[in-house]
Amino acid sequence: VSISTAREEFIFVSDLEDNKIYKLSTTGVELSSFGGSGLGQNELNQPYSIDASNGLDVLVADYQNNRIKRLDINLNYILSFDFNSYNLTAESSKKIYNPNGVMTLSTGEVYVLCDATNYKAARINDYSEIGIVFGSNSIGAERLDEPVKLVKGNQLDMWILDKKTGDLVNFNNFGVFVKKISKRGKNPIKSIAYFNDNLFILHPNELIIYDLKKGQYSKYYSFPEIKGLTDIAVLDKNTVLFLTKDSVHKYSIQ
Repeated sequence: VSISTAREEFIFVSDLEDNKIYKLSTTGVELSSFGGSGLGQNELNQPYSIDASNGLDVLVADYQNNRIKRLDINLNYILSFDFNSYNLTAESSKKIYNPNGVMTLSTGEVYVLCDATNYKAARINDYSEIGIVFGSNSIGAERLDEPVKLVKGNQLDMWILDKKTGDLVNFNNFGVFVKKISKRGKNPIKSIAYFNDNLFILHPNELIIYDLKKGQYSKYYSFPEIKGLTDIAVLDKNTVLFLTKDSVHKYSIQ
C-alpha cells in the first residue's frame, strides 16, 4: 500500500495482506523483509505508511497496533513509539490514535498523520513524546478532512494530501500552516511524492510535477490508466515508481 526509496538504490514496499515490509533492489530482487501479523516487536498489523527517504532507516506507521516502528536500512528492528502506552499519561489533546502516515525531516523530527482529538497530524520528539499536534479538523486554512499522505518539502516543511478535498496543504516543521495548492480539475489525486524541489502528483492516468522553487506546475506525463494505484515514489531524476496492490511499475520521465 506504501512505497519509499533510499539512496537511489533501494525500494521499500509495505504489504497489508501479509503485514510485511519488503526491501527490493532497483531490479526488483527481494533483499530482506520485516514483519508478519501480530502484536510483537517484530510484527505488524496494517503498516499503512513507510518512509525511507533519509537513507539511514525506515519508519513504519503500524496502524492497528497504534505505534510507529523504526527499522534500520536492512529492516532490522531498532525501536518503536507505542501510542497506546503514551496515551495512558498524555493530556487528552495529545492522545494519538490510528497512525496512517509517517515522515521524517532532515532534522530527525518525525511526523505522523493520525487522529488526535481535534487535530490530524503530530510531531514526535525523540520517539518519547508528542511535541505538537496540528492540522485542525475544524474550520480554518489549516483544516484537514481526510489526510492520507505526507511528504517532506524543500525548506524544513511538509506537504499533506487531503483525499477529501484533493488539496495539497503545506505546513512548516512547527506545524504552522504555510499555504495550499488546490486540486486541478476533477481527476482524483492518488498520492504524492517529493524529489529535488519538486512535488510529484499522481492521478489514475497522469503524473504532474509541481516545481516548488518556481511555485508552478512544470511537467505533465500521460499514461494508460493503471488499475489499483496506491502510491508513488521517485527513484532518481529519471525514474518514478508506481505501486499497485501486487506490483511495482517503473516509469521513465526523461
